[in-house]
Amino acid sequence: MNSKTLVEYSQSVRRRYLEQLATLPWEQITKSRGASFDSLRNIMLHTVDAEDKLVNYVITGRTKEWVPRNPEEFLNMDSIRKSAEETEAKTRDYLAKLTPAELERNVEFSRPSTQSMLVRVEDILIHTALENIHHFGELIALLWQMDVEPPHMGWLGYIQTK
Repeated sequence: MNSKTLVEYSQSVRRRYLEQLATLPWEQITKSRGASFDSLRNIMLHTVDAEDKLVNYVITGRTKEWVPRNPEEFLNMDSIRKSAEETEAKTRDYLAKLTPAELERNVEFSRPSTQSMLVRVEDILIHTALENIHHFGELIALLWQMDVEPPHMGWLGYIQTK
C-alpha cells in the first residue's frame, strides 16, 4: 500500500465533503447531532486537525507546538475550507519530499492517557488517512439521517482516476 497515495485520497474525499456541506444551511452544519465531535462542522474540523497534528507536528517532532482549532471560531464553510487547504498544502509539501528512508524513520507518538511509543512515519501516515476515513463514514451516516446523499468516492474509483 502506498501511504502517500492513501493520504492524498483522504484529502480528496475531504474536499468532496467540503463541497457537499457548502450546499447546506449553516444551521445544519453546526447543529448538535450527538456524534463523535457533535456537529458536521466539528467532525470536519477534527479531520483537518488530525491530519495537521499527525503529519505536520508529530512526524516533524513538534507535537508540543500544535494547537487544536477552536470550532467556535469557524463561522462559515469558507473558513473551514481555507483551514483545510492550508493544512493540505503543508501536508503536500511534506509528502513531496518523502523518501523510503523517511517512511521507515521512527517517531514518538502518544495519546492522552497512554504511554508514548515509537512508530514508523509510514504508520503515522496510514493512521492519518484511516482516522479521517472513519470520520467520513460518520459524516455519511449523519447526511443520510438528514436525507442528503453523501459524496461517495471509494478507493478503487480514486486510483482509477489517478
